[in-house]
Amino acid sequence: MQNESIQISPIIHEYLLTHGYTENFAVTPIAGAGSGRRYFRIADGERMCVLQVSAEVNEDFKHFVEYSKTFREYGLPVPRVYCVDEESCQVLQEDLGKRSLLDEAYPNGSNVLSGSVRILYPEVIDALIQWQNASHPLFSHHTEIWLRRFDFAALKWESDYFTENYLKLHKGITEIPETVRNFYSLVAVSVEAQTKVLMHRDFQSQNIMIRPNSEVAFVDFQGARRGSMFYDIASLLWDPYVCLPLPMIKDFFEYWRGLYRGTRIYTKDDAWEGFVHASLQRLMQALGAYCFLSKVKKIEKFEQYIEPGKAQLRVLFDEFKLIAKATDPEVFKFMDWALQ
Repeated sequence: MQNESIQISPIIHEYLLTHGYTENFAVTPIAGAGSGRRYFRIADGERMCVLQVSAEVNEDFKHFVEYSKTFREYGLPVPRVYCVDEESCQVLQEDLGKRSLLDEAYPNGSNVLSGSVRILYPEVIDALIQWQNASHPLFSHHTEIWLRRFDFAALKWESDYFTENYLKLHKGITEIPETVRNFYSLVAVSVEAQTKVLMHRDFQSQNIMIRPNSEVAFVDFQGARRGSMFYDIASLLWDPYVCLPLPMIKDFFEYWRGLYRGTRIYTKDDAWEGFVHASLQRLMQALGAYCFLSKVKKIEKFEQYIEPGKAQLRVLFDEFKLIAKATDPEVFKFMDWALQ
């Protein structure tokens, strides 16, 4: 059977029929991401899998397929890839269930944060530590990932992305003071200098699945590379989709810091400072993305996250003020104004 919104490729169709599915399988659309990829759940009785459909066979497409196999070799929690048809830009993969971390944080469409986050987030952090602990052996055998660095150029691109899409496009600010531009560069320099690990690169609640057996699994990992050890934990804890309160962010950061052996080279204060810098970097990127996706790509659902992103960045900037050593006061004045 074929759904009217997707033409399943003959190769994928043949795979399904030779692996226990009948011609009566059902195809249901799953909400897509900002990337433009589309997802469909294929079900036949108790058999289920997910079809990913991309616009083209680009780097992201190839990295997803390659990394899925590689990461599973190291026991990392990512879906199996069953079948790939590059000509149709389709990937058939394991179904990880219907519940993301975001769904669990706000169950049944509630706007009240669930008490279960106190249980779920440590489990997600445990899985992240497993991911980060795999860095050395994985880099040793897969130099193509080791060479894919999240370096100053990539970090500076994120800062410019925030400037162009939030400050200029959304806020209409045409003049960015030189001190502010220098500040963004200094944050990027600081994050680039941090200890490098295997980075997911988009480690937020919609890319973390809670499986029916309560195990954690990661999706959308095609952007994985070698980068700051603080970036993924910052992405998780400051995620504007969830908006964890600051005391909870601090508790979960301490949980990660206490368990992840890579933090032992840092004092407690230095680790927090590194985390704050990476968090500034990540939150600015996220806010830029919401503006770009809603205003340029015209994907309206992302507009609702601009204000939560601003709110989180204001809280984070207040934390930064407490540890800032030589930041020009003009930076604080500008950011307070820009985040109103």
